[in-house]
Amino acid sequence: MSPTRRPSNAPVYRDVLSRAVHTAWHERRFWPLAFCAALLASGGTYDVIWKATETIKNQGLILTNGSTRLGELGTSFARALGGSAPLLGIANGLEVVMTVAIILVAFAAFSCICQGALVYAVGAIHRGTPTTFKEALGVGAGAFWPIAALNALVLATLWILRFLVALALHLALGNTTIGNWFLYLASYVVFIAIVFVIYMVHIFALNAMILQGAPVADAIVRGYMTFKKHWVTAIETTALLFLAAIGIWAIFVCLYFILMIPLFAAVIAASVLQSQAMLQAIMGIGLAAFIFSLFAATAFTTLLQYSTWTYLYRRLGEGGVLPKLHRFVRMLSGSYSVPSR
Repeated sequence: MSPTRRPSNAPVYRDVLSRAVHTAWHERRFWPLAFCAALLASGGTYDVIWKATETIKNQGLILTNGSTRLGELGTSFARALGGSAPLLGIANGLEVVMTVAIILVAFAAFSCICQGALVYAVGAIHRGTPTTFKEALGVGAGAFWPIAALNALVLATLWILRFLVALALHLALGNTTIGNWFLYLASYVVFIAIVFVIYMVHIFALNAMILQGAPVADAIVRGYMTFKKHWVTAIETTALLFLAAIGIWAIFVCLYFILMIPLFAAVIAASVLQSQAMLQAIMGIGLAAFIFSLFAATAFTTLLQYSTWTYLYRRLGEGGVLPKLHRFVRMLSGSYSVPSR
């Protein structure tokens, strides 16, 4: 009987993360796609959990004090819009709401297209077949409806889960007892775990749809099975991406403050010279530098995360990945395995 093939001991992160960093930096032509894709899905789980936590807190406070505040808000809104012509004010208000809704839907739709384009571009880089910005965007547009359905399903599930946890927080705030607070904490812990699973399934399903042509339902199943089989590797990768994101944003803050030193000196000089035009030019340069730096940091981080998950998905599909925790245990145990019979 031939011996069973064991996974390689080579750390997956040395290959996957190094290639992801190389892609995120050298494929800067895809930064606009990454920035727009981050509007709905940045490729990281930590930011989703953070935003969900903030939303839960706000929803819990609204449920607790919502009736009074919403009533006051509605009265103020009606007075501001109505004036002497209430119907005209309501019509104007609806027009504003519809305009904002259309803009948000348009941004969300383009974010879905960019998600697919980004996964396709990284997959093409992995295969060694260069692709163009236009080609990647075309693939993303062609897969818009499946990607939109996947995102809508994920967002709807997260909204329901957030509401349930916010309801537990509302009960704890309204009736402060140990039992209610324990219920809230327990529901929050379960919520975090479920969010992590959902987002991992989401990112793996996105890869299955774009790189393997899987339908939405089949892609979700593939994403779940991939996560179920390699959940330790997924957790380790998430932790490393979290540390990488902290480092990237720390560098962004430091570089921006360093850039502000000469700009601050120029502002002082403009004040001494009493030059309004010079002051406005300096403020414009500072604002442009901030916007560009924010764009670069967001785009680089997002492309890094998408590249990591795409390369990892391909490696998981090819086999041979052994989590660091398992490798550590095998190092202590002498690579012990159950003998074959």
